[in-house]
Amino acid sequence: MGQWIYNICLVLLIWSLQKANIELSFAVAAFVTVISFRRMLSSRAALLILILFVLVIIGSISVFNPENDYYYFIKDLIYYTRPILVITAGYFLTMRFRSKMTFLNILVLMGFYYAVMHLLSFVIYFNIIPGHTSGIRNIFGRYNHVETVALFIIICVKGLPIKKTRYKIFYQALVACLVLSFLLYFSRTMIMVLVLGSLAYFGYLKLNRRGTIALVVMAMIGAGFALFLSNYDPKTENPGVVDSFLLKIKNSVDESFSVGNINVQDLDRRALWKHWRAYEALKVYEEADKGKYWLVGQGFGSTVDIGFEARLDGELTQHLSLTHNGFAYLYMKTGVLGLIVYLIAVLYLYTFSYTPRRRTIADIGNNILVMTAFYILITTFVVTGLFKPYDMAALLIGGAFAFKQLESSEDRDTGNQGHTE
Repeated sequence: MGQWIYNICLVLLIWSLQKANIELSFAVAAFVTVISFRRMLSSRAALLILILFVLVIIGSISVFNPENDYYYFIKDLIYYTRPILVITAGYFLTMRFRSKMTFLNILVLMGFYYAVMHLLSFVIYFNIIPGHTSGIRNIFGRYNHVETVALFIIICVKGLPIKKTRYKIFYQALVACLVLSFLLYFSRTMIMVLVLGSLAYFGYLKLNRRGTIALVVMAMIGAGFALFLSNYDPKTENPGVVDSFLLKIKNSVDESFSVGNINVQDLDRRALWKHWRAYEALKVYEEADKGKYWLVGQGFGSTVDIGFEARLDGELTQHLSLTHNGFAYLYMKTGVLGLIVYLIAVLYLYTFSYTPRRRTIADIGNNILVMTAFYILITTFVVTGLFKPYDMAALLIGGAFAFKQLESSEDRDTGNQGHTE
């Protein structure tokens, strides 16, 4: 097939991920995998896929439960197998490109596209722009991980072909648009992924002397910022953009890890929404403990009873098949065993930080794999991590393994560009 077919397939795959629709991205990833399939698969990529498939096996044990809701079982099965398909699609596509840097180039171009569209929406609806972050995010979007990944690539990968364009002024203007659009999402998760992902790529989160210094510096900066927030009292009545964003950061810990003194029987549940992620996780742990499901979880198709009917996504529901906290979600479906397997997968990705550097394109693959370890950890605390429909980590992992697989041939294609960081 022609290269243009594979270019379109990658664009289609990125688009399907950004649409955040499980069924759509599952179908597109399966289609792309078939279109770009090769009989050879990297042994390193195969090992990660095998680890993730163990999670599928653990969750599928519940298929023998006669009380299982098979609609939710199939939904969870798709949820868990989709990252595997995205990894294989990203791997096979990248292997098909004559220049493997095309994979990163297209990701950046898609980031530019989404950034321009995001900023245009601000121009078109300028008259209704709210004066607080929650309103801005509700109207113009809460996240875009394609833009996050694109900005990460621009910052970290020096040998990117698009940086060598003759139209420097257009490239610089698009980068400026990307940075501005990224900031206008006011997303704590996106900022953390970009910062920690970049530090991981450059080796500052490696457990050595350099990494220790970086961790000490980050701890000092973090402690200083925490001290500032503890003494800063943002306005809760009609807060501006800055105040509402700082208030959101200040409440991050309580939202995820503390339920506070909440009475769920109280009809006014505004206080509960500030601790919603922590409350969901608490109900998962209580239900698992009560039913003794701690080892392998309740399996695919299971739900958690939150104790009352809540209006979520426009519908009243009392039983949730998904939770915001990814670790609680894994514990509900696959138990402690699943959590261990998941962390093994993350640790496996992190081990590539210790792969000897050869000043070849394989180094880019190693560095991106390390970045995805922190990407997954961050998003698992906030959402469902690797399993979230819009998460780009699986696609990056597939492409990164292909970079490692074709180290020697790609060096010939690119003229052995030594500096990859």
